[in-house]
Amino acid sequence: MVPAAGGPGAIPVLLHAEALGLGERHQLTLVTAVGDEPWEAEAAAVLLDSGLDVHLADRRQPVRSRARWRRRLRLAGAWAGGRTPWRTVWFADPALQEILNRLTATREFDVIAVEDSAMSGFRLPQGVPTVYTHHEVLKPRPIARPPGAPRSWPGWLRGEIDWRRWGGFQKAAWRRFDLTQVFSRRDSEAIAESVPDAAARIRVNPFGIVLPDRADRSREVPGTMLFVGNFAHPPNRDAAIWLAREIVPAVVARCPAARLRVVGAAPPAEVLALAGEHVEVFADAPSVRPHLERAALVLAPVRTGGGMRMKVLEAVATGKAVVTTARGAEGFTAFSEEPPLAIADDAAGIAAAAADLLGDDPGRAALAARARAFAELHHSPEAWAERLTAVFEEAIAIGDRRADG
Repeated sequence: MVPAAGGPGAIPVLLHAEALGLGERHQLTLVTAVGDEPWEAEAAAVLLDSGLDVHLADRRQPVRSRARWRRRLRLAGAWAGGRTPWRTVWFADPALQEILNRLTATREFDVIAVEDSAMSGFRLPQGVPTVYTHHEVLKPRPIARPPGAPRSWPGWLRGEIDWRRWGGFQKAAWRRFDLTQVFSRRDSEAIAESVPDAAARIRVNPFGIVLPDRADRSREVPGTMLFVGNFAHPPNRDAAIWLAREIVPAVVARCPAARLRVVGAAPPAEVLALAGEHVEVFADAPSVRPHLERAALVLAPVRTGGGMRMKVLEAVATGKAVVTTARGAEGFTAFSEEPPLAIADDAAGIAAAAADLLGDDPGRAALAARARAFAELHHSPEAWAERLTAVFEEAIAIGDRRADG
């Protein structure tokens, strides 16, 4: 994906912060691809005007019908004829390999940083130190129950076959690079358990973002709670449903004026159905910022999934009090001080923490102030670039030792 400050989802936003932080410290060459979403072309234009050394592959759907069919056949053949998950087949356009071949044949690089599992399969030159960032470890799960309608069985079968590919695909990536970065200790431990021989080469490095303006506390609406999520991601659907059905009623029992706003992209029917007396659902809002300004409290009761949560970091960086789970706090516990979060792992505990903060204006303001200071210290592009640089230097040292025999 193209780095973009206002891109949808976490990946474009964190890539933007990474490119910005590294570009201020190093001579950076960025290779990425432009897809069909309108925001990608806009973000690519911004990158090209930024002064960075940017090389773009065009993975947009061709205009001509014959070229579109060739592309479809290539994608279908790559998936059916191999063991690569569909997401990687979709994003890893061959034009990216051509750019990599050209650049590495004509230039010397101190280190190659590979972002996201979709980019982990490209051929890279031997001898150049490599650092791979794995954004979220996917763990095995039971086979999903087939749908009732027979016409849906082929899609279900493709999905199950594709899911089974992730185990071997991830393990191959973790073994391939000099160092692998993850954003959370949970993911580090999952890799070490799955591939013990890769454990010594795993580094935990929480991501950063371009710090937003502080929220204006005068715009808070008392009793307003906020949940933000991209509902294409199953953990967000689970969290929203759990929040609305079990947690909010317990908060309302103590704070009758409490109200939850659920804001996010592509909410399915079961999320839209959560709307009621104490729950509002806002689908595909053009901006989360107005909702964030109005919120007295941000909730992130995630209980599935891996990686680090962008929704939590954005709230923390804006200067909001946040209630989350231990899983939602992953990435914030990698530092010496306690994270500025209220943490609980069951519905009763989350509801109690939320009600306590809604009823304690000074305590909520103090937590919000600590949150902003924590983000400034650990999650700015500059702070993240400093940690990234340390990992790159370690990879270069590994390469030097390898070259010395």
